[in-house]
Amino acid sequence: MYAVIDTETTGLLPGHRHRVIEIAVVLLDAQGRFEDEWVTLLNPQRDLGPQHIHGILTADVLAAPEFVDVARRLGELLAGRMVVGHNVEFDLGFLRAEFARLGHVVPLITERSMCTMALAGYLFPGSRRTLGACCAAAGITLEGWHSALADTRATAELFSAYLRSFPSPPPWQWAYDEIRDLPWPELPGTHRGPTVRPVHAGGRHGWMSRLVDQLPRVSEPPQADSYLAVLDTLLADREIDAAGADLLVHVATDLGLSRSQVDLLHGVYLDELAAAVWLDSEISGEQRADLDRVATMLGRQAGDVDDALVAVSNGRYVVPARPGAGGFPAGSTVVFTGDMVEPREVWWDRAVAAGFSPQEAVRAETTFVVAADVDSLSLKARAAREFGVPIIAVEAFRRLLPAEVLPADDERKAG
Repeated sequence: MYAVIDTETTGLLPGHRHRVIEIAVVLLDAQGRFEDEWVTLLNPQRDLGPQHIHGILTADVLAAPEFVDVARRLGELLAGRMVVGHNVEFDLGFLRAEFARLGHVVPLITERSMCTMALAGYLFPGSRRTLGACCAAAGITLEGWHSALADTRATAELFSAYLRSFPSPPPWQWAYDEIRDLPWPELPGTHRGPTVRPVHAGGRHGWMSRLVDQLPRVSEPPQADSYLAVLDTLLADREIDAAGADLLVHVATDLGLSRSQVDLLHGVYLDELAAAVWLDSEISGEQRADLDRVATMLGRQAGDVDDALVAVSNGRYVVPARPGAGGFPAGSTVVFTGDMVEPREVWWDRAVAAGFSPQEAVRAETTFVVAADVDSLSLKARAAREFGVPIIAVEAFRRLLPAEVLPADDERKAG
């Protein structure tokens, strides 16, 4: 009745850019009992992307089948079954893209599938979001995390446990009855057998990846967890590069999230990350530096991290002393870009009065850029992104300035 799936991919955006490099399927009967399993590596005919996360080496896939070789076999496994996955929308999006690349539309319908991430939130309000956290809460061992078979086995066991909380037949029986008889196209395939990943292949690790397991789900808006699950994956390696930033824009757009909703989610995410770090009541220099980096990647400042840590610690966290305003030391270089309500010369003079050093052009050593529009495509903004220089809004810069350099009616805003 059920086909539990998981994929490992070259990136997080399905379609022409990223490909599936490993897929696993575990078949369960109506009671959630094991029936069969199948797994294979796939040769995507391109680079493998974040190998430090999925642990697959190029040598592992050189002799592996391509997706076209296994399409028919995969269709046989999925046809007539309800698909189950953890954040299943992600996996279905990649599989639909792979089949579409072969010229086929397949009945893999997100609204007729089951998601253990969503079920966890329904059955256990306040539960965490990641597969590792959900498995830990259910007492399920997750070994070899971020290998497709290990994740699929764990998801299958998790779904079986959740299934026992519902009557038989379950409330989604109607959806299964609807998809059970949907026709599948004639798919290509070869006699090439599956290739299993070597034992050396591992998965992501490190304190940041463990930290995101502790983050709670966010109930509103309804698409929040799907967006934040992508953010979890990106930040497990403490980094959001330009491609990752583009991906978040695509994901937010696909989910129908507005800019204000995304901004709010980023604020909540930073607060929860700070709360998870403070569980030990001690924060190392490395952890604080990582939180500051995450804040910058989410469009926030070190001061926002200070506020979050002070709040979660009930005032026990000691804010580090910093010269200059908002975490930017005196003498920090700043570049202005875009048409602002007040003349740029006014902001230039205020920056000088506050101890900053304005520049006309963005260089690799520039500390930050102030933009009329943080999404600007100006030459300065593009240079800032290329060099990894933070871009902040005018209002954010206003809050960094001491009251004495602002007009009297602006002092309240700066505070």
